[in-house]
Amino acid sequence: MFSWQHSKLIIKVLTVIIGFSIVIGIIPSLFANPNQFDGDMYYMDTVGQNRSRPPQRPHPDLHVPTVPAKPDITVFSNEPTDKTAYPYIQTTINFVEGHLSYKAFLSDGTEISYSTRGEHVRYSKCFGDLCIIVSQKNLLGVSNSSTEWEKGHIFGEERYQVAMGHKAALVASDRKLYLYNSYTNHWDTISLEQETLSGFANLYDKVAIITTRRMLVIDLPSEVQFEENLLLRRIYQFEMRDGFINFYSGSKLWMFRHQTETFEEVDLTD
Repeated sequence: MFSWQHSKLIIKVLTVIIGFSIVIGIIPSLFANPNQFDGDMYYMDTVGQNRSRPPQRPHPDLHVPTVPAKPDITVFSNEPTDKTAYPYIQTTINFVEGHLSYKAFLSDGTEISYSTRGEHVRYSKCFGDLCIIVSQKNLLGVSNSSTEWEKGHIFGEERYQVAMGHKAALVASDRKLYLYNSYTNHWDTISLEQETLSGFANLYDKVAIITTRRMLVIDLPSEVQFEENLLLRRIYQFEMRDGFINFYSGSKLWMFRHQTETFEEVDLTD
């Protein structure tokens, strides 16, 4: 028969064994990955009140790209396919941005300065024989035939598309087209009435403009405009050449001849 001393000894041994087992079970958790709960953590509102969610720390392996703000001036891209074979175009004019000014340097070495004091320049570029600047107040253009920067006024329009040609540049808003002519150093305004711009091209002294309602051909030296109604058709492809401009609309072709300065309609199914 066991004595009371023996019982107490057995109880002590069992207590030591149980305590040792608990310690063995806790030790691995002390060395576990401390970041195993990284990522999104959600909190439940147990009292039925709207609480602001605390800032979340993203997972270190998760890359969330920032979305840039959409610019208010974009480079225009033709909707119809432009098949024009453009020659190599050398930019023969340049400008330098100074303190509150732009200085244009023409091909003959002439320097023409424009003060931008009080204006915020939103777009500027030189290409071919011309340079343009778009500010919040004005449109500015200069070319190798200029004696000063030519100013065109804009009124309360915020969004623009810009297209550059060798001899002409286009600044298009939702309501109007502003065309800079390097031959005459002049801004011409074309109103858009229930139509939108879909194509623009400039080859030598001719400009082709396509909208959802009409085709325009402009002779830059004379500033004469020639127009043809699309009659609810759509231009899918166009091509500018030395002597003519072709506008394709499915089975129909409109050809503008430079020599006669007229549009000729051709049925391609014959």
